[in-house]
Amino acid sequence: MRSLPVAIGLRYFASGGRGSLLVSFISTLAISGLILGVGLLIVVLSVMNGFDREMRQHILSVVPHVQLIQADAVGDWQRDRQQIATVAQVSEVTPFNQIQGLIYTPQQTRPIQLLGLSDEAVPEGIDAVLREQNLAIPRAGDLLLSKPIARVLNTSLGDRVNLVFPSADNRRAEIRAFRVGGIFSTNTEIDQLLVITSLEQVGQILGIGSAVQGFRVQVENQFNARSVGHRLIDVLPSGYGFRDWFQTHGNLYQAIRLSRNLVGLLIFLIVGIAAFNVISMLMMSVLDKRRDIAVLKTLGLSDGQVLQLFLVQGLLIGLLGISLGVLLGMIGCYWVDDLVTALEALLGSQFLDTAIYPIDYIPVDLRWSDVLLIAVSSLGLTLLATIYPALRASKTAPAEELRYEG
Repeated sequence: MRSLPVAIGLRYFASGGRGSLLVSFISTLAISGLILGVGLLIVVLSVMNGFDREMRQHILSVVPHVQLIQADAVGDWQRDRQQIATVAQVSEVTPFNQIQGLIYTPQQTRPIQLLGLSDEAVPEGIDAVLREQNLAIPRAGDLLLSKPIARVLNTSLGDRVNLVFPSADNRRAEIRAFRVGGIFSTNTEIDQLLVITSLEQVGQILGIGSAVQGFRVQVENQFNARSVGHRLIDVLPSGYGFRDWFQTHGNLYQAIRLSRNLVGLLIFLIVGIAAFNVISMLMMSVLDKRRDIAVLKTLGLSDGQVLQLFLVQGLLIGLLGISLGVLLGMIGCYWVDDLVTALEALLGSQFLDTAIYPIDYIPVDLRWSDVLLIAVSSLGLTLLATIYPALRASKTAPAEELRYEG
């Protein structure tokens, strides 16, 4: 008798409410909602995890973790660079010069950030981007434009562009002509401003000659950037200041983390609603099968066994919906990027533009820990939703249900 409730629960589950069109329809809705909710939650969390991963691994490989700036420029920068490299957790030190300005052509004008780097010390993140696109730090008179800037200016390789900067004494504007020596893309928001040229050229514009403004420093653990920055200020000569990536991109990182949590919570509530649709389904099942329950109790099935019967039915419904939802979510994670690309081509518009979003593609980071958490939580909600209908079924009075049977 102990396995009888399980056997009957399996039979009720397999029947799927075929005795009643209404019960069958509600069953289909409940299971479909569970499938879609679980699948959507897996896809959304994987995409938000992808944004978090790209922020840490991609964007922060191009953005300096710590930016050291010397107010009076650094003449003997090789010495200071060696001193910085000896500080614990520092993994990379590169000299830089940088200036804000405008780039213009007869068609358009665009604000830019002109970054000067030495071809002997290129940050690994930027170097990887340039090598992937067969580019290098340009020689004198040339610069590298990002794709979004080149597109807005309607310019291409070999074209001449004009840059406007404040003069070294800040009393007038200077105009300099450059040739576009290459076009690159980091596929991040940095592309909206970044223009790259040689360290010496920016030094000349700034009026500091062969000196440098400061250093771009990468650390082993990005989240220790601020403490490393303070240690660097302590060991370096006076006149240095620093800013870290928390100041330049901290808000973006926090926004990504907050969005992940809020969107995850929202979709989880949808899963919860879908799980509690099982209440309606099982209540209809109890009403549809109340005479069967009365007969079973008359034949000796106890209240506890009736309770087990419907708990088994709810558990199987949950397992079916969650299993199919997990499968749907994993397939969705695999195809979401291609689907978005196809929709962009069909509609002729770009959904993710670095003028608004931190990257221009859909990143996916499917984590098995998230899949397990979603599956277990959804199953728990389904079982919770099953308890009330199961209790109602166990309280069925055989005499009341069978009194009118002939």
